[in-house]
Amino acid sequence: MSPRGESMIERVVRVLEAVKDTSSARTASEIARCTGIPVPSAHRIVAELTRLGILERDADRRIRIGVRLWEIAARSAGLPTLRESALPYLEDLRAVVQAPTLLSVLDHNDVLNVDTLSARQAGATNVTQPGVRLPALSSSPGIVLVAFAPPSVRDEILSSAKIVRFTEHSVVDRAEVARIVHEARRVGHVVARRWISLDSTGIAVPILADDRTALAALSVTVPFAADAAAELLPALHTTARGISRAYRLHSPDPRIASLLRQIRRAVELG
Repeated sequence: MSPRGESMIERVVRVLEAVKDTSSARTASEIARCTGIPVPSAHRIVAELTRLGILERDADRRIRIGVRLWEIAARSAGLPTLRESALPYLEDLRAVVQAPTLLSVLDHNDVLNVDTLSARQAGATNVTQPGVRLPALSSSPGIVLVAFAPPSVRDEILSSAKIVRFTEHSVVDRAEVARIVHEARRVGHVVARRWISLDSTGIAVPILADDRTALAALSVTVPFAADAAAELLPALHTTARGISRAYRLHSPDPRIASLLRQIRRAVELG
């Protein structure tokens, strides 16, 4: 049911969430049902967002994310540059480890997956795909992101973020999670055995900025029985350092960024 008193912006966000991936194209009426937004309001929101190019209708009149929203997202300065800088290194690492290789960032109390390179052969269960969120304190990339977050952010997440039990091996005691986070900061990595899936181990290291806070997390998902953490950690750390250097080199020159903003304003006004 749609919450009472919610703003129009909140409703727009829930409409976008309902069609955010390629497998969730829906009609306006289906969007109304799955979001709890009244049907007339859902139809009005969909019609306006479609008119603006934020959404688009396919041949079956099902609603998908539109080109204009993709364009707006592509203009964002941070994540695309990070992903573009990281991709060659992710591909090299995946070729070495032959396991799902993930790039993730911290978003409030969640981990947001930016990219996942799947293994070319069957292996451990990996539930994380681009755009998927996981609770920060319940996943290996989340632990290193919290460990290398600014102290105030780290303390806030450790005190208030939810902790989810995915398996009987998930660590759900808050004091023990805090201990694991501080240990991850000390040693520079975390190994989460069977936290999310009984057949898998998550191994994660931070990708660090100049101030030693985490830009992102680099992680792999390997079969639990393999117990390959000691062998894989040198490759992960080397890859993380390479991504960090590449990201700093590829970060846009402020003068170029300013010129691009002027060009965009001219195009939009013209």
